[in-house]
Amino acid sequence: MRTRTLLLLLAITPALLRGQSTCPRVPVPSVSSNAFPADVCIPNHFTEVATDFFDDYSWRSFIALVWPAASERRGVADKNAKLSAAGTRVFETWKSLWEVFHADGSAPTVSFDDWDAAANNACGTKTGFGNAVIASASGLDELAQFGPGELLPPLVAQNGRYVRTETLYNRIAYDYIAHRKLYLRSSLPEVPTPRPSEPVVQFPDGSVVLKAAWLDLEGFSPAQKGRYYSREVMLKDASTGKCSVVTMGLVGLHVVVKTASRPQWIWSTFEQVDNVPPARPGAPGLFAFHDGGTDAPPAENPLTLRPLLKEPVKPFNVTRAVESPIHPKTAFTNLMYGRLLKGTIWENYQLVMTQWPRVEGEQSTPLPAGLSGDASHTFPGLGSASGSAFANVTMETFGQVRPQVSCMNCHNQARMSADFMWSVLDHAYPPNLAPAASDVITR
Repeated sequence: MRTRTLLLLLAITPALLRGQSTCPRVPVPSVSSNAFPADVCIPNHFTEVATDFFDDYSWRSFIALVWPAASERRGVADKNAKLSAAGTRVFETWKSLWEVFHADGSAPTVSFDDWDAAANNACGTKTGFGNAVIASASGLDELAQFGPGELLPPLVAQNGRYVRTETLYNRIAYDYIAHRKLYLRSSLPEVPTPRPSEPVVQFPDGSVVLKAAWLDLEGFSPAQKGRYYSREVMLKDASTGKCSVVTMGLVGLHVVVKTASRPQWIWSTFEQVDNVPPARPGAPGLFAFHDGGTDAPPAENPLTLRPLLKEPVKPFNVTRAVESPIHPKTAFTNLMYGRLLKGTIWENYQLVMTQWPRVEGEQSTPLPAGLSGDASHTFPGLGSASGSAFANVTMETFGQVRPQVSCMNCHNQARMSADFMWSVLDHAYPPNLAPAASDVITR
């Protein structure tokens, strides 16, 4: 009997060490102020497409990001607050793009906790806890949608206002950039020949970079405004260059996380549910990017960055491409989290897609850093047969039917030089970012 017991323990112990007992066979939705999840939790011997597990990870990450922040702290959640409480959210306290990459190439603050000098933002505005500046020296970076290393034309909402974006870095990602001086182009290492299998820059596990899409809610009905998370932002006018305080609503959020099991990062994207049709039950039936009529969206963006039309701009309809709907499993996870978030502003947000690197076989096994992030090695993969969205309508409006421009496949072009981070390649001083050649003045 003693021998059989010993053999049984020897058989069980490796499974326990691999974490099998801590990863449920079916993810259990949870809303709490717990720290940002370190990694996706997939049970051993799982060989199917792990959509449920990655989508649950995305939602847990989202909730950690939008939890009320501890007063006057950067990147720290208020453990005593409820999610429904008012106030600055954790992600809003992270380091913004202009705090990392200064227009003159000077070093960012040594400490993540410090707030940068007013001279380093394009509005010359002093910032602190609860403040935000969305502005760039060019006046274009925050307006443009992005292609591989280039600026694409902007998106306009039904109120004639442009979508603005801001890029933010958590403490781990910021410290890595600051300490290695990756804010300088001269500090970016060359990719050697022969070409290595792994990137020459590798962010530490736990690095998080996000892009938030915001919209001036001017002209929206009170019923519409009440369904968006909103805040006051110091905004640079696209036409005059003047800065003023504007109430902006969150319409989209990209979240990118480097984990031990997925060194190619885990890519999650969220939207506000009233961006495009169909209308949710109980919603006003009005959309930020659609007039509710029958006019089809244009095949390509009719707007340009050069010249940039003065707001208010004539809007056009935007829809989610029928070829790339939100995956049914993702929709189910959204339903589960929507129930938990009932009564908070966050019930009006949905996960559009989680994209992650994958290979066939055991899904709980960490992947090697040498695996590329091209579409053939990711979910949802190539082609419409995947049955999943891979684009956010607020930030990749006109790339919804081309998996080649999905998050990971696009950023894969920056993999070797900057560990997938276009923001580093584009903004390291001197910056190397310009409007796309196809965005011509005569268009």
